[in-house]
Amino acid sequence: MMLRALAVLLVLGACDCGRKSDEEILAERIDSTPVHVYLAAKIALTKGGDDPEIVEARRVFSAAMTSPHVLGALVRGEGDAPALSPSDALALTRALVGMKGLGQRALREGKDDELEPLLPALLGLAGHGDALPGVDRNTDHALFFLGLWVAKVHPKVPTPIPQEVLLYEASRTDAAALAWPALAPPVLSLRAYTYATNELCDLARRDATALGALQGRAVALQGLFTPVGGSALDAESAVVVDEGLLSIAHASTAVCYYGRGEREQGDEALGHFVDAAARMGTPPEDLALVRAYLAYRRGDLADARAMLTLAKSSSRWDERERRRIDELLTHLDRDDTGALDRFFDKVFFASFAVKVAFDALEKTGAPAAIAETPFFRTMSGFTGAIGDAIGGARARVDEAARDVDEAARGVGEKARGLWEKVRGE
Repeated sequence: MMLRALAVLLVLGACDCGRKSDEEILAERIDSTPVHVYLAAKIALTKGGDDPEIVEARRVFSAAMTSPHVLGALVRGEGDAPALSPSDALALTRALVGMKGLGQRALREGKDDELEPLLPALLGLAGHGDALPGVDRNTDHALFFLGLWVAKVHPKVPTPIPQEVLLYEASRTDAAALAWPALAPPVLSLRAYTYATNELCDLARRDATALGALQGRAVALQGLFTPVGGSALDAESAVVVDEGLLSIAHASTAVCYYGRGEREQGDEALGHFVDAAARMGTPPEDLALVRAYLAYRRGDLADARAMLTLAKSSSRWDERERRRIDELLTHLDRDDTGALDRFFDKVFFASFAVKVAFDALEKTGAPAAIAETPFFRTMSGFTGAIGDAIGGARARVDEAARDVDEAARGVGEKARGLWEKVRGE
């Protein structure tokens, strides 16, 4: 009996029972109301024919996109992120909710990639018809992913983009087959970040590794923004952007793995971040605290001590934090590693690493440059137009689902009562 029980335990311990792969989790996250509604918007703007449902959605959507609230900011560059009037948002929400089934079917039947590229249609609607010629479907997905990502995180034009929509565009982009090779580094980097922030660590590491293996990245990045109306990067800025993108990919992957309790993989990714950040030109004292953590993790207390001493000279830390570093050095002199365990918060260091990478990118002016292009302004108009509509559609669908659940519970209560009567209880 004991041998049989031991055999069962060994089998259970050897299997990965019930754990879904990142790919399976990604597919489930994408098959959601925000993506269905988002695809409905794409269908409304790109699909021809005389289907009454599509014709009506196209009419409402076009009216919303050309309303003064959107078009004024989109064409004349007035104000911040364009916003719909309440009546426009309501009309658009109703149209897209009505088309949600079309988006759902397109996704589940694999027909979403048969849609024509959307960006040329949007640019034509906004009066920038010649701004982005020759965009194929893959490039359209890549530009939408990058544009939506910037719109979501850019401090001047934050837009409530659902994570599911970002994941959708990320998953539909083939970074190895882009018509513009210069798009591959930012796609791989920011996709790694997107996967990592959605706890898809293995997919994040795959993209970070693929990014590191690309050849000639910095040279290609000099012309990154020129196809979308931006300025060329000088050679020095291109190097910073290149290593900054690699830093973001590895640092966010480290955060993800630490969050999952997979410390060795997190340490490995954080080590790659340190190397890229050093090549990016990050001052050694700014990286010293992370290096101290990694040295401590591999048991090199002498190196950890040296890095902590160097970290005290960083302008990133105030006097209170410098006093904490002094306390650590005291514990290191006594080899009191318990105090170090409490101080070296792995998630803090990984999050700090992401901030270092983003700060370096910001200083190059690259994010600001892309935000001023007609491409991005049009993307901002589109996301501003559908952001509230997607949120409204999700709320309506969730409310309907709750109504169905409540009705089902009511039926269940009645059935249970009837069964109790039958049993004579």
